[in-house]
Amino acid sequence: MWMPAPGDEERGVRGVDLFVRSDAGQLSRLVELVDRGELRVDVAGRVPLAELPSVHAQAAEGALSGKVVVLPPAA
Repeated sequence: MWMPAPGDEERGVRGVDLFVRSDAGQLSRLVELVDRGELRVDVAGRVPLAELPSVHAQAAEGALSGKVVVLPPAA
């Protein structure tokens, strides 16, 4: 699947195209590795979607190390 990532040059937002291949077997294997502690993901933080602009600013400054989990709004 191809998902275009639009940018916004006026605001300094760069888009990056993303190619995704759905593979249930591969995802299952990754879950097994995580469950056994053989695969770790360095999570720098968890933030609500509303705070995403500040995460982008931190990334631009080089102030993040690890992944950021973006939490959806409560339904």
